[in-house]
Order: sequence, then structure tokens, then C-alpha cells
Amino acid sequence: MKPRTVMITVLLMTAAMPHTLRAIEPDLSAAETTAVNRQIVTLKASGDRRMAQGWSNTKKVAELLCRPAALPVLKKQTAAVDRVFLGTDDPKTLTLENNSRLTGTGQFRTPKGWTDFTFTCDLDPQTGKVIAFQPVIANVPH
Repeated sequence: MKPRTVMITVLLMTAAMPHTLRAIEPDLSAAETTAVNRQIVTLKASGDRRMAQGWSNTKKVAELLCRPAALPVLKKQTAAVDRVFLGTDDPKTLTLENNSRLTGTGQFRTPKGWTDFTFTCDLDPQTGKVIAFQPVIANVPH
């Protein structure tokens, strides 16, 4: 194949598979991988453990590192918070910018209902721990 033909073929293949481009995400540090794996083994059901192992790095960081850190921070702002979700089924609601920052949207629940928020979750790649969770509350409970 001529170089031009190869380039056109690659461009056509890339256009036909946009999901592949979205699948590229930062690698986790060794400490973050250890922290994530430590959380996965605590899941009670073997099916849950298998499912979590198959998650993207973004989902692993959101569910296993940032979400547990989110609840106490949100409780300081709104004492009645009892449940927190980060992101949705739409992968665009969470972004692992690098191995030290996750951003996205979430919701927390109080007796008055669910409240939307955006957040930044900063991690220390050397320790695998969350160093800051910063929510920005978007609206009142609905």
C-alpha cells in the first residue's frame, strides 16, 4: 500500500470506531492500582469483584477511591447526606484527567431528595489516596 492509502484507511477506521478513542485513559500509578485492588477484594460477591475488575480506570477511581472520600466531605456541608453517586452510565460524566485528578458530576441524597453537583477529586499517585474532594453543589434537592 502507498503511504497515502494507508493514511486514508487509518482515518476511515478511526471514524468508524469513535468508541476506541474514548477508551484511551491515563494509567494508574502502582500505589493507585494497589489501592483499587485492595477495595475490589473487599466486595462481598464474586460477581461484583469480577465486574469491578473489568471497569475502566476512570470508573475504578470514581467508585473505589473518590466515592468513599466524597461522603464525609458532603456530610460536612449537608449533614443529612446518606448516599453518593459519582457519574452515571454515560462515560462522559467522569473524566480521569491524569492519575492525580478525576472530575465529573454526581448526586447525593438527603431526606429532601437528590441534589446534583460537580466535583474534583485529587489523588496522590505516590500513595494511592485521595488528598482532596471538592464538590460544587449545582442546585437544590428535587
